[in-house]
Amino acid sequence: MAIVIDASAAVPWFLPDEASEQSDYFYKQVVSSQGLYHAPALWIWETGHILMSALRRKRVLPEQLQAGLAQLHGCPISFAPIPSAHKQFQILRLAQTHDLSYYDASYLELVLSLNGQLASADSKLVHAAKSCGVLCIDL
Repeated sequence: MAIVIDASAAVPWFLPDEASEQSDYFYKQVVSSQGLYHAPALWIWETGHILMSALRRKRVLPEQLQAGLAQLHGCPISFAPIPSAHKQFQILRLAQTHDLSYYDASYLELVLSLNGQLASADSKLVHAAKSCGVLCIDL
């Protein structure tokens, strides 16, 4: 079964103050599972933004940025193509219905279209996914 992973699920992989045994185990699952994990392409920008924000807040050192980015690039995540106009309207409807950001609704639309599971640490997104009948990996 396909698993859609949102950016919040990856944060503990490169922010030491958020790491846990559970996040380490999940990371090992991701890197050893080719073709199982999926994300919208915006995941790349979201995780990069999180890294830069962590640097600005002095949660990571400048030399940790490249290591964090390399770690993320080492994950065999399949990225969805840019959504068609039809999918963009579906994302918009999901955002409105579940009071989500357009970004988070992109993850929800992808997991629904793949009939998969969602891996997320975002409680609002998990709640919306569960209300749509999606199985979730709460992190």
